[in-house]
Amino acid sequence: MINSLDNDLKNYFQKNIVLTLKNKQYKKGKLINYKASGCYISFIILTEKKRETFEIPFPFNIKKEQNKLVFDYTLESLAEQDYELLVNLKATNQVKKCKFFNSILTISSLN
Repeated sequence: MINSLDNDLKNYFQKNIVLTLKNKQYKKGKLINYKASGCYISFIILTEKKRETFEIPFPFNIKKEQNKLVFDYTLESLAEQDYELLVNLKATNQVKKCKFFNSILTISSLN
Protein backbone atom coordinates (compact mmCIF):
# COMPACT_ATOMS: atom_id res chain seq x y z
CA MET A 1 0.00 0.00 0.00
CA ILE A 2 2.89 2.38 0.74
CA ASN A 3 4.33 1.81 -2.74
CA SER A 4 1.03 2.66 -4.41
CA LEU A 5 0.67 5.71 -2.14
CA ASP A 6 4.16 6.80 -3.16
CA ASN A 7 3.33 6.48 -6.86
CA ASP A 8 0.00 8.27 -6.47
CA LEU A 9 1.39 11.20 -4.48
CA LYS A 10 4.26 11.77 -6.93
CA ASN A 11 1.68 13.19 -9.35
CA TYR A 12 0.92 15.99 -6.87
CA PHE A 13 4.50 17.18 -6.19
CA GLN A 14 5.09 20.89 -6.78
CA LYS A 15 1.42 21.39 -7.61
CA ASN A 16 -1.19 23.40 -5.79
CA ILE A 17 -3.45 21.00 -3.95
CA VAL A 18 -6.49 21.20 -1.75
CA LEU A 19 -7.28 18.68 0.97
CA THR A 20 -11.00 18.34 1.65
CA LEU A 21 -12.35 16.68 4.78
CA LYS A 22 -16.10 16.13 5.25
CA ASN A 23 -16.80 18.31 2.19
CA LYS A 24 -14.94 21.28 3.73
CA GLN A 25 -11.53 22.60 2.80
CA TYR A 26 -8.99 21.29 5.32
CA LYS A 27 -5.67 22.53 3.89
CA LYS A 28 -4.58 24.27 0.70
CA GLY A 29 -1.15 24.97 -0.79
CA LYS A 30 1.73 23.64 -2.88
CA LEU A 31 2.84 20.13 -1.95
CA ILE A 32 6.57 20.26 -1.17
CA ASN A 33 7.14 16.85 0.42
CA TYR A 34 5.54 14.00 2.34
CA LYS A 35 6.74 11.14 4.49
CA ALA A 36 4.96 8.01 5.67
CA SER A 37 6.17 6.84 9.07
CA GLY A 38 4.41 4.56 11.48
CA CYS A 39 0.69 5.24 11.52
CA TYR A 40 0.93 8.77 10.10
CA ILE A 41 1.64 10.58 6.86
CA SER A 42 3.40 13.94 7.24
CA PHE A 43 2.84 16.59 4.57
CA ILE A 44 4.84 19.75 3.99
CA ILE A 45 2.88 22.33 2.02
CA LEU A 46 3.63 25.89 1.13
CA THR A 47 0.56 28.04 1.85
CA GLU A 48 0.10 31.67 0.92
CA LYS A 49 1.52 32.79 4.27
CA LYS A 50 3.98 30.11 5.44
CA ARG A 51 5.45 26.65 5.09
CA GLU A 52 3.29 24.24 7.05
CA THR A 53 3.92 20.70 8.26
CA PHE A 54 1.02 18.54 9.43
CA GLU A 55 0.25 14.88 9.99
CA ILE A 56 -2.76 12.79 9.14
CA PRO A 57 -3.39 9.19 10.19
CA PHE A 58 -2.76 6.48 7.63
CA PRO A 59 -6.10 5.68 5.96
CA PHE A 60 -7.83 2.30 5.94
CA ASN A 61 -8.14 2.47 2.16
CA ILE A 62 -6.81 4.68 -0.65
CA LYS A 63 -8.70 5.06 -3.91
CA LYS A 64 -7.74 6.92 -7.03
CA GLU A 65 -10.63 8.75 -8.67
CA GLN A 66 -10.90 11.38 -11.39
CA ASN A 67 -7.92 13.67 -10.69
CA LYS A 68 -8.04 13.10 -6.95
CA LEU A 69 -6.92 10.71 -4.23
CA VAL A 70 -9.49 9.54 -1.70
CA PHE A 71 -8.28 8.58 1.79
CA ASP A 72 -11.03 6.48 3.34
CA TYR A 73 -11.31 6.47 7.14
CA THR A 74 -14.84 5.05 7.26
CA LEU A 75 -15.74 2.12 9.48
CA GLU A 76 -17.07 0.26 6.44
CA SER A 77 -13.64 0.42 4.87
CA LEU A 78 -12.00 -0.83 8.06
CA ALA A 79 -14.45 -3.75 8.35
CA GLU A 80 -13.80 -4.84 4.73
CA GLN A 81 -17.29 -6.30 4.16
CA ASP A 82 -17.33 -8.16 7.50
CA TYR A 83 -20.82 -7.29 8.74
CA GLU A 84 -20.27 -8.59 12.29
CA LEU A 85 -17.10 -6.54 12.68
CA LEU A 86 -18.87 -3.46 11.31
CA VAL A 87 -21.66 -3.81 13.86
CA ASN A 88 -19.10 -4.14 16.67
CA LEU A 89 -17.15 -1.10 15.42
CA LYS A 90 -20.29 1.04 15.31
CA ALA A 91 -21.27 -0.12 18.80
CA THR A 92 -18.01 1.01 20.41
CA ASN A 93 -17.76 4.46 21.91
CA GLN A 94 -15.26 6.93 20.53
CA VAL A 95 -12.59 7.41 23.22
CA LYS A 96 -11.00 10.56 21.83
CA LYS A 97 -12.50 13.12 19.46
CA CYS A 98 -10.80 12.78 16.06
CA LYS A 99 -11.77 14.75 12.96
CA PHE A 100 -10.83 11.80 10.73
CA PHE A 101 -13.11 9.32 12.50
CA ASN A 102 -15.52 7.72 10.03
CA SER A 103 -14.82 10.32 7.32
CA ILE A 104 -13.23 10.73 3.89
CA LEU A 105 -10.33 13.03 2.96
CA THR A 106 -9.68 13.92 -0.67
CA ILE A 107 -6.56 15.37 -2.24
CA SER A 108 -7.19 17.28 -5.45
CA SER A 109 -4.85 19.19 -7.73
CA LEU A 110 -5.74 22.77 -8.57
CA ASN A 111 -3.41 22.90 -11.62
